[in-house]
Amino acid sequence: MKLLHFSDMHIGMENYSKLDPVTGLSTGLLDFFKTFDFIVEKAFEEQVDAVLFAGDAYKTRDPNPTQQRGFGERIKKLANKIPVVLVVGNHDTPNAEGKANTLDIYSALEIENVWVSRKPELLQIPTPSGNLQIITLPWLHKNDYKQVAEKLKLMYEKIKPLPTGGPAVFLSHAEIEGAAFGSEKGLTIGNDISIPLPLLQDKKLCYAALGHIHKHQILSKNPLIVYSGSPQRIDFGEEKEKKGFIIVEISAISRQSSDKFKTSYKFIPSRARKFLTITVDLKTDDKDPTQTILDKIKKNNIRGKIVRLIINIHGELDQDIGMDKIKKALHPAHIVAGISRNVDRVEREKLSLGKDVETLTPVSALKKYFEVKKYSPAKQRELENYATALLES
Repeated sequence: MKLLHFSDMHIGMENYSKLDPVTGLSTGLLDFFKTFDFIVEKAFEEQVDAVLFAGDAYKTRDPNPTQQRGFGERIKKLANKIPVVLVVGNHDTPNAEGKANTLDIYSALEIENVWVSRKPELLQIPTPSGNLQIITLPWLHKNDYKQVAEKLKLMYEKIKPLPTGGPAVFLSHAEIEGAAFGSEKGLTIGNDISIPLPLLQDKKLCYAALGHIHKHQILSKNPLIVYSGSPQRIDFGEEKEKKGFIIVEISAISRQSSDKFKTSYKFIPSRARKFLTITVDLKTDDKDPTQTILDKIKKNNIRGKIVRLIINIHGELDQDIGMDKIKKALHPAHIVAGISRNVDRVEREKLSLGKDVETLTPVSALKKYFEVKKYSPAKQRELENYATALLES
């Protein structure tokens, strides 16, 4: 049996976007849709028996119609051929008990081949390769975690043995103890509750498909417990993280016992748009800092990436920087997220103007300051002219 496991789409994260002139949509939204299209394509190519989504379809609990349509079209395309199981994440969960979550529409319309889980339960899912048993643990409110251990124990006991039951997997949107966080910590709605890892290590399980943490990681190998990670980057905190989803393969070793399975997996990169930070450290004696920055930009492939440039400037550097040339060099980037100029200020002692500073006129004090800063005579004259004009006005 082959499964596709993905999570944390966060459709609606458009903080690094521009308007696409053809569709009128943001390029950030289109990036998420393209990533989802690739997931659908791989599900068909790999001929998976079921697709498991571990929560957080959207950025917010109130997605707009365009975002809902885009997600729904792709779920429907999958469900036409493959069973799809969705668990509710924290960003899908409403802040009031009576409100629908963002995935409830699939249950309300009774979309064939789509299961939505908003409570801990054991699902029996028919697939082309036989029955698949899925224990779900969607995002729960803080008070609901008190009985998690007891509920999981009861569900583990309900797992049917082979040959009638089929392999059993765990599908959850939760924080598991020992997991390494990424940028999603800043997106958390409310306080997370950590679930002890041993609660997921029941011998009847073949695989645990996790969502909520954006960094792909393996928490256990027996059984295999995996965070797929998010398939698209949301900010520079995820710049160096691998982005993608998981293809899981489960094969029975024995037809006599439900714990005799061999499980393997492979991580599929999702072609997520790349983020790139370029840092330039300028030295005090740099005669052409603009060219130094241009050379550093040229060494990087910036085309189509979301780029930020950080320029560290020593306080004594008296050469001008040509920002127009720098901006032109960054033009091939998809988005220039920012150009930061961090000035390393000279120590106060080095800028001392002497004991008689209080007797100096403003222009005289300025001249003293320029001398201490070791500005060129031409630059001093230019700045003095500006200062004189300001004082006279």
